Amino acid sequence: AISGDAVATTTESKVMERGNLRMDPLRHSVSWKGQDVSLTVTEFLLLQALAQRPGFVKSRDQLMDVAYDDQVYVDDRTIDSHIKRLRKKMRSADPEFAAIETLYGIGYRYNEE
Repeated sequence: AISGDAVATTTESKVMERGNLRMDPLRHSVSWKGQDVSLTVTEFLLLQALAQRPGFVKSRDQLMDVAYDDQVYVDDRTIDSHIKRLRKKMRSADPEFAAIETLYGIGYRYNEE
């Protein structure tokens, strides 16, 4: 039996730590090297999708599927804009932030530092 206040432990609800990155989906909180970073829902979802599998490439289409439901059409350059803002916010916590790598013509990859 599960008590009434128990939360199902799923990939979406677990705190994720990848090197200097810490993400808590239930609190919608992100920190880098211990510094809190404020992200939009879309930026959070993109970072989470990339960081869940470090070293694996995610195409812009895959990232669009993560960030937007099927009812919304967005240009793949929209993802580029989100990634650019995401990097800028992460660099405000650490000017050396370089964990999100662009693979031109392919997509993006998260690298643990």
